Amino acid sequence: MIKLWYVGPVLGAVAVAASAYWWHTEKERWNPPQARRPDLPKVEPMPPVIKVRAKQAVERPLLWASRRPVAVEEKKTSLVTELLQARLTAVFESGKERVAILQRPDGSTLKITGETKPWRVESFDGRKALFVSADDQRVERPLEAGSAAAVKAGPIGDRLRRPATNQ
Repeated sequence: MIKLWYVGPVLGAVAVAASAYWWHTEKERWNPPQARRPDLPKVEPMPPVIKVRAKQAVERPLLWASRRPVAVEEKKTSLVTELLQARLTAVFESGKERVAILQRPDGSTLKITGETKPWRVESFDGRKALFVSADDQRVERPLEAGSAAAVKAGPIGDRLRRPATNQ
């Protein structure tokens, strides 16, 4: 007597054999499909890259408590105001060379020649000097008389203050 549970493995073996035979006979007939180019959309050129200047972000990180905005234009205007506040005390000329001596409000001196940067002396007419910056800003300063030095007290200073009398 044949047992019923022998039928399952036999049917499985027959199915595997039939699949192997079919694969072996049909594998030569298969050809890959022809390659097709995909339909690509029209690509527009990208806009030019904007140069990012991250120097300030690197030097002063975003979440620092001491972070403050940088005054960019203040440097140019501070140079103009410094020149406007200074007194033109002397201009020396030798041939084509000019040297202007200015006195700042704090008492220090500023020397500007025909080749200094950012300011240079362009002209001097005996009463007014014209200064030109590297970015063509023009400032005109009049020549001012220097302040007389305070007469020192002492034997020589006393003689300078008293008129001389012949006795």
